[in-house]
Order: sequence, then structure tokens, then C-alpha cells
Amino acid sequence: NIVVAVSALSALIGAGQALAADLAAHRAAYSLKLGAVRSGSEFVGARGNMGLSMERTCDGWTMSQTLRMDLFTASGEEVVQDLRFTAWESDDGTQYRFFASNNVNGVREDFRGRALMDSAEGVGNAIYKIPMDKKIPLPEGTMFPLGHTAWLIERAMAGDRQVSRTVFDGADGEGPQLVSAFIGAKQKSGARISEAQAAALGPLVARPGWNIRMGFYGLDSQQSAPDYEVEILQLDNGVTPKLTLDYQDFTVILTQERLEEIAQPVCQ
Repeated sequence: NIVVAVSALSALIGAGQALAADLAAHRAAYSLKLGAVRSGSEFVGARGNMGLSMERTCDGWTMSQTLRMDLFTASGEEVVQDLRFTAWESDDGTQYRFFASNNVNGVREDFRGRALMDSAEGVGNAIYKIPMDKKIPLPEGTMFPLGHTAWLIERAMAGDRQVSRTVFDGADGEGPQLVSAFIGAKQKSGARISEAQAAALGPLVARPGWNIRMGFYGLDSQQSAPDYEVEILQLDNGVTPKLTLDYQDFTVILTQERLEEIAQPVCQ
């Protein structure tokens, strides 16, 4: 099966109440290329791009994301994947709405719904409108992707090196996942960003950050290895200049090429 899941991206970039005053609402564009190819991989090439906007609302945050990824095999086969994802999350982390559309070689799947938590640390449920009559229980303390990123930054600031949390995004119609994160040492402003990239992106990337590697596991999985892994350069203002998606036998590298700040809303 050469269809590659990309819903992990929705769990990587966002904001939440914990650090809302310090995070930058922004719009970004990324280039995409094939990274490492390991023994046994059938993929020999990749190209594509990703667009992302993260915007403050008066009562929460919204994120919109598009991802186009074309993968090529040694036998000449091509996998064309087009992902579109939009979500809104309340400041207190108890309300969440989402829409995802994943088109692979012309076969499209849509997911739309909402999720409610009893409290930020309580239990909850995800209720889908598409597909109909689909309800998924959310364990105690489940986070949504926007708040999860803010929580990771908060834990990194506190000096934690390994943290885990249950996260639900709704992007693939499956249940929540356990996300285990390994946080590197704090890096000074400009670390791991080239001078050319820093000049192109501007002052929003002139911030300290951390290299964070995350493994994504199904809650019922008995496997010791994650389903996939993601490594990111996470700045303390929520901007992510670099991401590497690791699908075990190959990796895909996303590099931020354009970045602009979005103005804060005027709220009563």
C-alpha cells in the first residue's frame, strides 16, 4: 500500500490559551522534497508544497492547511495526494470543529465534525457529520492540535525533555493518538536556519526554539514502534520553519519559504 497518511501535520502547528499572548498569528508557505530513502522503500522521488494559516479569533484560534504531495516509485507509478484541513479550537480547549478532505489519485474522502470535552482535563466525544452517525469517545485529558503545540512549547520552556499526550484532530476519521515527544536543548535565535532563509522569512523567525521529535501511536497499538514520526524546529512564537515527516522507510522534508504575520482581531 503506497498511500501515505499526512494527517499528522494538523497536529503540529497551532496555538492555544496557555501562550496565546506570545504566539504569532501567521501565514506560511513551504516547499516539499524527498529526504532520506531507506532500504526497502519503493519511493524514489517527491515534490509538492504546503500552505498554512494560523489566525487568532476573539474566542480561540483557527488553522487552515493545504498540502500537495506527489510521490514517485522506481516502477514509474505516481501517488498524487491533496490534503485540505481547517479547524477551530476554543481558548479553553473544550470545543473543536474540523473539516478535512484527503484526495489520493482522484479518490476523495471527507471528514467533518466537532468535539467537546467536559473540561480541559476531562473526557469528551467527537461527533462526525461526515461520515454520518460516527461518534468517538475521547479519553481524559485529550488535547486538540492547536492547544497541543502550545503545551509542547510550555513544556519545552519548563525544561522537560520527554512528554506524552493524547491528541485528536479528526483529519482521517480515526480516533485520538498518543503523541510522545522528545524535546532537544533550547537553541538560540537563528540556529538551524540559514542566512538566506532568515532573510526571506523576516523577524518572525528571529526567535529561540527547540528541535522536537514526535512519535504517533494508536491508543490500542501493541507495537513498540510508532506509526510514523515527525521532527520539527519549533520556535517559541509558534512558527515552525522546518519539518521532517518520517514514514519509516523514507522521509519528506518541508521548508518554510514565505512567512507573514496576521493582524490580531479587534474584540469587544
